[in-house]
Amino acid sequence: MPKTDPSVPFELDRLRAYSFAEVADRLGVSLKTVRRMVDSGDLKAFRPHTSGRTIRISETALRNLFDATN
Repeated sequence: MPKTDPSVPFELDRLRAYSFAEVADRLGVSLKTVRRMVDSGDLKAFRPHTSGRTIRISETALRNLFDATN
């Protein structure tokens, strides 16, 4: 799983995107909890391709989640 590197500029950091499983692992919660957070709107997800089933969560969305909880 990619780690946040403090030497990487924030602009590049925003381009990182994670799968639901990676987010669950980073947050220490279940995959079901991540899905509920996305369904409720607490965590924003996006489809990187116009066709396909892949859904990702951006680094920015994770940062916003933590900003909202503080």
